[in-house]
Amino acid sequence: MSEFLEFLHSCFSGATLPASLLLLLLSVYWSLAILAGMDLQILDFDLDLDGHPDLQEVVGVGVVLLRFLHLGRVPLVIWLSVFSLLWWAVSVAFDRWLDDPLLRESWWVAGQYALRNAALALVGTKVLTYPLRGKFDVSPPHPAEQMLGKTCRVVSSVVNEQFGQAEYATEGAPLRLHVRTQDGPPLSQGDAATIVGFDPAKQIYFVTTGEAEVE
Repeated sequence: MSEFLEFLHSCFSGATLPASLLLLLLSVYWSLAILAGMDLQILDFDLDLDGHPDLQEVVGVGVVLLRFLHLGRVPLVIWLSVFSLLWWAVSVAFDRWLDDPLLRESWWVAGQYALRNAALALVGTKVLTYPLRGKFDVSPPHPAEQMLGKTCRVVSSVVNEQFGQAEYATEGAPLRLHVRTQDGPPLSQGDAATIVGFDPAKQIYFVTTGEAEVE
């Protein structure tokens, strides 16, 4: 019993403390998600780096680092789970048996050890998450490349080179699209338009006049 208490004390003190707290947080998250069947969204969000070119320009070096670590290609909650487990394991393996009073008494020294352990855990996380890259990507039901040549219906008062919206009929609710014309006459509300191009950076479809497609 005393050995177990000593182990708990070592886990929640010194350089192992931040890793243990993160692992505890993720353990609670997964326990609630699995046992209670709760749809938790606190940590379950994606870093869509490819879909935000403006963000890439602002934090260019940071984006490269995140991609290097597979963040954005692996769901954040799964990435954090792997990282927290590795960080905790490295901390316990390296620091539990160190006979260094400063490690227990000095936050500055403990912080240096914690950063070292985190860096090692990042390397391990990159290796372990490599096979998971892209495994959780969800393809949109109507990807842009499949929309080319389809016909939509103008719902705004006008569609020109600066403004316009249209709807594309689906089996469910129609898709509302931001559309523009290219070197063609403007379109009016109710007109049928054929999708001829797409700008992924601005999420805008280019259209031209066209006959309504039978869905």
